[in-house]
Amino acid sequence: MNYQPRNVEPFIRSPKACVSCQHYEHQGFDEDKHCPFQRSGLQEKPTRTPYGQCSRHGVQVFATQICNAHASDPHIECFDVVNRPEPRVAIQEVIAV
Repeated sequence: MNYQPRNVEPFIRSPKACVSCQHYEHQGFDEDKHCPFQRSGLQEKPTRTPYGQCSRHGVQVFATQICNAHASDPHIECFDVVNRPEPRVAIQEVIAV
């Protein structure tokens, strides 16, 4: 009996940022002057953004950061977003020559 895996369609949509990258591991929330989240109800505008560890670069990153090494999960459909003005920690990207 030959098992043929079915073509699996992505079932989650997420921004093309660290939060949807296979290298990102969530660690918590931290104060962020560039917090992108909108106010809901009577609450003040949020000031905390999720952050985690990037195993690719070995640094802590905000979940809303973007880099050139993004590795999407095959079950996530990513959509483009604008990068944040400042990263949590500066990352030196490798430039292919």
